[in-house]
Amino acid sequence: MRCDDCPSDMNEGLYERLREWRADQARSSGQPAFCVFTDRTLMAIAETAPDDEHELARIPGVGMRKLTRYGADVLAICAGQYAGGDTDQD
Repeated sequence: MRCDDCPSDMNEGLYERLREWRADQARSSGQPAFCVFTDRTLMAIAETAPDDEHELARIPGVGMRKLTRYGADVLAICAGQYAGGDTDQD
């Protein structure tokens, strides 16, 4: 969503929560983490912190299949709520 040489205003805490969630998803599905979302996609999510499915769908690497499968969890994490009801925020 930005050029590779431009500085990032990524929310580091959000990025780390997304990485932890991705690792859990990959472990439970028996696939590599990049098959859930790539690092670049997680960075873009952490930079934009989408509020809804429409905003999330605009991020490169978030297709319809991944939006359907992971969208609710990702949006909950972006809102500061893990899928299990945890409400920790930065």
